[in-house]
Amino acid sequence: MEEKLYGHKKMIVWQMADKLDVMIQKVWEKIPRTEYKLREQLDSATDSVGSNFVEGYYSNSLNEYIRFLRYSKRSLGEVQQRMRRILRKRYITESEYKEVDSNAGRTMYLFDRLIEALERKRANIEMATKANRADRARGATGGKG
Repeated sequence: MEEKLYGHKKMIVWQMADKLDVMIQKVWEKIPRTEYKLREQLDSATDSVGSNFVEGYYSNSLNEYIRFLRYSKRSLGEVQQRMRRILRKRYITESEYKEVDSNAGRTMYLFDRLIEALERKRANIEMATKANRADRARGATGGKG
């Protein structure tokens, strides 16, 4: 039975980030336990991508949502860098790297588009708010403003 999607789970960018998390967990298992720091950094960065998205989504503030999306995007960039290092250390194959990197690139693109759309929305709200204030000011001065 298919899971009913609601709230943040409906967002394609979150779905992509969640898919990336699953992919990274498979990579994580291939990193030797002696590479504790690398394993921890990769796990933390991957967790931050989705966690920051969800925190911003439910913040009830457009500014906060945008801010947390930027945190997610930065963490995604960190994941991409850690994956390059993991490839260089030969813990994964070129093919595994390319699959994760391709997904990460598509996810980054979606974060960029969502941030841009929300910034446009914020600018439109700000313009409308200024126009309303100007209209009210003119009304308060009897139209002599």
